[in-house]
Amino acid sequence: MPLNKDSLPNTFLVATLLCLTCALVVSAASVTLRPRQLENAQLDRRNNILQVSGFTPEEIKEGGGIKKVFESRFDVEIIDLDTGEDARDECQAAMNKAKDKEVNLAEEYDQLWASKVNPDKGLSEKLDKKTDVCGIKSREKFSEVFIMNSTDGKPELYVFPVRGNGLWSLMQGYLSVKPDFQTVVGLTFYQQAETPGLGGEVQNPDWKALWNGKKIYDNGEVKLAVIKGNKAGNDYGVDALSGATITSNGVTNMIDFWMGSKGFGPFIEKMKNQDSGVSNTPAAGGNNVK
Repeated sequence: MPLNKDSLPNTFLVATLLCLTCALVVSAASVTLRPRQLENAQLDRRNNILQVSGFTPEEIKEGGGIKKVFESRFDVEIIDLDTGEDARDECQAAMNKAKDKEVNLAEEYDQLWASKVNPDKGLSEKLDKKTDVCGIKSREKFSEVFIMNSTDGKPELYVFPVRGNGLWSLMQGYLSVKPDFQTVVGLTFYQQAETPGLGGEVQNPDWKALWNGKKIYDNGEVKLAVIKGNKAGNDYGVDALSGATITSNGVTNMIDFWMGSKGFGPFIEKMKNQDSGVSNTPAAGGNNVK
């Protein structure tokens, strides 16, 4: 008796085989392309670091491309945010434990991922509501710090990864500062999904240009903020985004958190004390740097 191709069992069989075949193809493509995706994501972040440090696209191209310019000018440190001390070995051990294998720290350490790992793994810390001014709920224990060196090998500026919630999205970016840890060079975001034309203006070159030269601390406390009506200008204020109050406040809260004692405050204090020859004592309590 000939097989009825239009029978219900045969239809289900064909559909099942088609689904399995598609699933296998998609899975194989995902696994195969994953290294390339990670490489492209890292390249995009490196490009943002170069741009927030003042490199133009022309300078990057003339210098041999993003990878070559970044590797020739930047050192990457991994620090313990609680102490400000170098913690590459501790981060490596925690990553190996969390992933149950030996990992390539330079290629696989993702701070956002680390912040969401169970605190028992030693990679993250839950934040209480009072501390969590930028609404991220948990914070990674270890962070990268990017140090741009001058041609004579001395630190020319520091780039810190920062993030915080706006109206619709988690805004992720970089803040670059001069070695005095007081003067801003630039701020940029490599990922955000705020309202186009309103909060999305955080990526407007004209608005980003307002950050250059602004000051961060006043009497040891973070004072830099996005302020409505700051068009006349002051050293600690950047003009707020029109019609985007929540996004503007989100940027302010992000700066307050990451430049304070739960962010890069201890590292900044350590570097200042190191330059002055004073022994380092990590900052305690409050979002401030002495």
